[in-house]
Parts: sequence; structure tokens; C-alpha cells
Amino acid sequence: MMPVKRKVIEDYKSPYPKSIKFEKGEQVRIGEKFDKDSDWDNWYWCEGQHENKAWVPIQYIDLDGDTGTINTPYDAKELTIHKGEILETLEEINGFTMAINSKGIKGWAPIKNLKSLIE
Repeated sequence: MMPVKRKVIEDYKSPYPKSIKFEKGEQVRIGEKFDKDSDWDNWYWCEGQHENKAWVPIQYIDLDGDTGTINTPYDAKELTIHKGEILETLEEINGFTMAINSKGIKGWAPIKNLKSLIE
């Protein structure tokens, strides 16, 4: 996906402001499916081998019952964003986009809090 500039239309405070990394091939225990927001479907709570715990998109997990294998390197870091801020957005998945803020910090941001600058 080509980077797209988007404007933040609603603040979002990150519950995961630090990197929580899962490596490709890492075995994880699968917990609950996230169900608190219908815009954010197909996220599962995973606990990894290095005491990392975070929501992971189902597309990044090869499931095997209540365990799985991470199939793509993944960092669960989310950005705290503020109305009016401009982000450069990259990959989109399950209601979130990987974004880079004006300070060069990279993390996930909810798509519903953003508006494309290109109409």
C-alpha cells in the first residue's frame, strides 16, 4: 500500500504506547477475541514466549486450537493521536492502520479517528 496522509478527526489515547513485539515463528497462547468495538474485528489476545501480551490481528497468526504461531513480525505499539494532527498511514488491518506521526514515531492508529486528505 502506498503511504496516504490522513488528518486526525478525533483524539485517541493509546493503551499500548510501548513496543510489544512478536517475532515470526513465535508460539503464542490465544486468549479472548476482542469484542468491545465492532469496527475492530478479528483481534485476539496473545501471550508470547517473552512475556509479551497484546492484541494481535488474526491475519498474523496461524491458529492451532488455543495456541498459534506468529506468521509475520508484529509490534502492537499504538500511537496516541490528537485532533488536527497529520499522519502518514501505511498498512490497514481490522480497523487500524500502521501510521507515522510528525515526530517519525511509528505505531497503530484507529482508522475511524482519521480522515483522508485526498478526496
